[in-house]
Formats: sequence, C-alpha cells, structure tokens
Amino acid sequence: MSRAASGHRDLTALFDPRSVAVVGASDDTAKWGYMLAKQLLAHDDGRTVHLVNRKGGTVQGREARTSLREVSEPVDLVAICVPVAGLLDAVDDALAVGARAIVAITAGLSESSAEGRALEEEIVRRVREAGSALVGPNCLGVVDTTSSLQLASDTFHAGSVAVLSQSGNVALDIDSLLDARGLGVSRFVSLGNQSDVSLADLMLACADHEGTSAVAVYAEDVRDGRAFVAAAREL
Repeated sequence: MSRAASGHRDLTALFDPRSVAVVGASDDTAKWGYMLAKQLLAHDDGRTVHLVNRKGGTVQGREARTSLREVSEPVDLVAICVPVAGLLDAVDDALAVGARAIVAITAGLSESSAEGRALEEEIVRRVREAGSALVGPNCLGVVDTTSSLQLASDTFHAGSVAVLSQSGNVALDIDSLLDARGLGVSRFVSLGNQSDVSLADLMLACADHEGTSAVAVYAEDVRDGRAFVAAAREL
C-alpha cells in the first residue's frame, strides 16, 4: 500500500473510489449484500457500481455479474458480503481486478477460531503483497459523506466529524447526537478485526482530510498502543 506525501497510508480508494463493487449483492432484505447495494445505488454520485451475485440475473433492478472477474475494467473498492467459505476466493477476485481497497463484511475469522485466524492471516498476506488495503473483516462498512460514498447499512448525516467505531450502534447514536446539534459525520468506518487497516491508519487518514474537523473513536481494543498515541497526537 502506497503512502501519501505526509507519510500516511494512502486510503483514497477506500473513501473516494471511482468504481465500487459489491460481491454478494442480493435482493434478500435480510442480507448485508442487499443493504450495502441499496445504499450504494442510492448515493452513487456518478461513480461506477458493479453488483456480483453467483446466480447472475438482476439484483435490485441492475444486471449482476456471476463473478467479479467478469468486470472488464479496474475496480477501486470492493465490498465482500459472502460466507466465510467463499471469502478467500472473493478477495483473490478483487485483487485480480485491481482493487486498491477491500471492505470485508464477512465474519467467522480470527474472532471465532484458530482456523479462522489462519485464514484471516493468509488473506492479509495476499492483500498486502498486492499493495491493496483491507478494512475488517467482521465489519459493517464505510461511509464518506464528503465524497457521497454510502457503503453501510444506514445513512449518516453529513458534517465534519469522523466516527471510527467497533460498534455500529454506538456510531448511529453519535450520528443522532451530532444531528440534534446541527452537526454531522464526514466519515464512518466500522473497525472490525483491524487485521490490516488499523485504527491508527484511519485516524491519520482523517488528519489529512480537509472535510474532517474532529474524530470520535469507540475502540474495544487497540492493536498498537504506540501507533495510536502517535496518531492521537497528530490529530
């Protein structure tokens, strides 16, 4: 993963992608693939959106590919909403189409078992080797209201406060509190397992972001205390 001029990790593809794909897109309202695709299509702001469902056909009125590898152009950001058994193949497909950022909603990895941890570590190895970035797995999505990216189950009110949280409910509560005071959210990232992109990486990305004036953090664990303190000082 490249570094911005400041030396921070370059997460442009995560927050302001030119093209986005949802792997596991669905018409089933109970599935994450439905919620993410619905929000993304409602707030695409002109960016290219690809929907992938192994059965093909149409999803939410749009043509769906049976595989991400059927997409003939590079895809900046890929959201993966498939069962854990299909996650590694989905990541490989994302890297094959040039994804510079991946958001893995899929759960059942390091938080569940030793086998899950081993799979997660292998996925991170492949992502880093390809020069990409992975948010999650076991996360709830990403939002950037300044670039009109809504890749989460809920819509956030626009503003200048970034919310980095391991709890979706806490993030929604913060959004409500901000909105009641005439404020709003610039960015929301669900941290998940932080297997690749860390809380500190995201804090530094927000320090570089002109649309963010403050950062709210809810973290149940901090993987690298020194990096967290350094990022907090910079903020």
